[in-house]
Amino acid sequence: MPDSASTLARLFPRAAGGLALGAALALFQPAAAQGTQDVEQPAALVKAAQAEGQLMIYSSSDENQSKTLLAAFEKRYGIKGGFIRFPTGPLMQRFSTEYDAKDVRADIVSVSSPVPFEQRPERFANVDKSVLPNLGKWPDFRTAGKHFVWTTDLVALAYNTEQLKPQDVPKTWSDLADPKWKGRFLLTDPQVADNYMGWLDAVERAQGMELLRKLAGQNYKITQSGASGAQMVAAGAYIFNAPTFASFSARLLEKKAPIAVQYLEGPAIVSPRSIAIVADAPHPNAARLYLNWLLSEEALKLTCSISPTSLAMAPDNSRGCIAVREGVEMRFNVPEERKRALAKALGVAH
Repeated sequence: MPDSASTLARLFPRAAGGLALGAALALFQPAAAQGTQDVEQPAALVKAAQAEGQLMIYSSSDENQSKTLLAAFEKRYGIKGGFIRFPTGPLMQRFSTEYDAKDVRADIVSVSSPVPFEQRPERFANVDKSVLPNLGKWPDFRTAGKHFVWTTDLVALAYNTEQLKPQDVPKTWSDLADPKWKGRFLLTDPQVADNYMGWLDAVERAQGMELLRKLAGQNYKITQSGASGAQMVAAGAYIFNAPTFASFSARLLEKKAPIAVQYLEGPAIVSPRSIAIVADAPHPNAARLYLNWLLSEEALKLTCSISPTSLAMAPDNSRGCIAVREGVEMRFNVPEERKRALAKALGVAH
């Protein structure tokens, strides 16, 4: 694995330390008081999980993260894991179709939105300390019975370092409306996932509809995924992609692709990632074993080494992650009428 400190420094040439902790540290202080000692699942559950022999995860996160974590899990327990990665919208459509047809294939679902878990809670199993002993480390306000917040990330912009110098990169969301960027950048369609719509909602609440209308005239191109956006930016097809997340650029950076990440302000926007076990999962014991391991010190440190992220239970960078930073936590309960109005103002309405 790459050294996380050097990776972060290269990913964020402006400042690897990020924004001020301030109120975020105060908010997360209860988590810092939690113990860090791991609690292993009972031997009987480990044996049952190994008898199932496999695990399937549906996730909208960067595929390198899923691959690396599942490989480490297999090495530890001998259970082979697979995953399917799509943006949240298409991923949950696939999951819903399979669930309604009683053809459940996913054991675990991980998306940057609590909405799928809150709208259809019957589709997910209860998770608490009796199910996942290591969840005892987590702050109560990050757990919700059917799911819990695993990581938190700031919404970002990925740019091509051969086409832009760090000092010339946009620093605020308003900067995207500068005429010099017209026709040169990729916009991730905010309609593909709740967290991207949460970004759009937060920007409008801070800057107003007029900024969205200005952006609509920028002749940007649309991408349906931060992952594909990062690939196109690294290839030089576009000068930058926003909104996106740093994890989509991490693997490209390891390959020395000309890409870096800028966290934009005005406001800085925080996106939490939720994760849950599927009700009627084909491999329920393996799912419980994996999620409890995911909360172990071994897995937390590995998570932090893979890509830039912040742990929901750790306000500092003690596991090698980025310290939790101040920002506006996005809303996920944006009314449908408002979603349509925001999309129309931005020029992306379907």
